[in-house]
Amino acid sequence: MDPGPTWKKMLPLSIIVVIFLCTGALVFSAIEGDPELERRQVLREYLSRFLRNHTCIDSDELHELLSEVDTEINFALRMIRNKTVYTQWDFSGSFSFVITVVTTIGYGNLAPRTGLGKVAVVVFAFIGIPITMIMISYIGQMLTRLSKRVNKCNLCSSKPMVNKVLNIMLIITLGITMLFGIPAFIFNQVEKWDFLEGLYYCFVTLSTIGFGDYIAAISENRLSDRGAGDVYRVVTYVWILFGLSYLSLVISYITEVFIKKAEKMENFTKNKFENEINKLQDEITKTKRTVQQKASTVKTSVNRKMRDSHSPKLTRGDALDQKDGKNGVQLLKVTFISEGRDNTICS
Repeated sequence: MDPGPTWKKMLPLSIIVVIFLCTGALVFSAIEGDPELERRQVLREYLSRFLRNHTCIDSDELHELLSEVDTEINFALRMIRNKTVYTQWDFSGSFSFVITVVTTIGYGNLAPRTGLGKVAVVVFAFIGIPITMIMISYIGQMLTRLSKRVNKCNLCSSKPMVNKVLNIMLIITLGITMLFGIPAFIFNQVEKWDFLEGLYYCFVTLSTIGFGDYIAAISENRLSDRGAGDVYRVVTYVWILFGLSYLSLVISYITEVFIKKAEKMENFTKNKFENEINKLQDEITKTKRTVQQKASTVKTSVNRKMRDSHSPKLTRGDALDQKDGKNGVQLLKVTFISEGRDNTICS
């Protein structure tokens, strides 16, 4: 049974995440830092020029004006241009707000100001987020079944592997076209964003990042007819629900691939480490056996020499004395010194 995440797994992952976040911080600091300073310099010069040209307004009055406008910037811009201003908290606006709450997108363009409204957000989020996640899960399962049907298409029946790759490419292309390409084109026509901005909004929204720098169905460029605008807004958030399901499936698949790759690498490293340990143990065993054999040989040699040291020693060599006697008898004289005595053996 898999014990789940452990500190041994969490530590390297935490190091990787910290390195990734620090790298991202350095990248965005390098990309966005200087342009921000340039924009602020331009704005500083504009405000200074405005105050010089309008001497009747001092800096305190301008500060107060900007502070008031900042809370209702869209209303202020529309009022200055004599545009018709609708309340943001009508049914369609409130519906859009509730969608951003239960989907956890949270653009930040619309938020309750009253205490009762803030309590209502907590209640609706506490109940609505789990329900919405269940619905998104069901939509994801439907999309999964649809993708399985598409995956059974025989675009290239003669080569199964090629057919599988083509089916996967078809599924990805359909998903990107329906949930990114077409919506980006619609936003380009209705919101007057360029195509790249539309794609950017689609990803930021469907990934629930929700910066709030681009928000569909609230800008002054949207459909002027109130009824058509309401339909456009509802359709936009229906698209969000399906897009959330699709992108969550893609992210889950990518996450699963990364997890499998990490587990495969972990198992490979573990097996290699165990093999090296086994080889080292075998070498140690062989060395130990060799040492034992050499020790046994040395011990045997020492014991033999010790036995020889206690045995009679030859002191004067063997002497062969041949004498031709009357009967032709050979005499062998061997002289030993044993235990301090001179013994002579004659035969």
